Amino acid sequence: MIVNEVLALQQAIDQIDDQLIELLRRRFEHSRRIGVIKKSAAQPPVDPSRVQSQRDRFLRHCAESGLDPEMSKQLLLAITDRVIAERLAAAD
Repeated sequence: MIVNEVLALQQAIDQIDDQLIELLRRRFEHSRRIGVIKKSAAQPPVDPSRVQSQRDRFLRHCAESGLDPEMSKQLLLAITDRVIAERLAAAD
């Protein structure tokens, strides 16, 4: 019985991981598209106020969801730092 429960939970985790990967793919796709639009409009690739408000919203939502604050911050920084790096590289 315990083995079946563990296997079921592991399968659920695998499905969630697949969903996370797809969400990240979509998120980066949208972000790259924003970068292209901004470049064609001669706008700066990064809006610091948008980055800050997005970070505040993300961390607030994570806290409200009971997620570990340090893990949430690390995850957010990994994503946003990568987006910013891609946007800056594409702007050159």
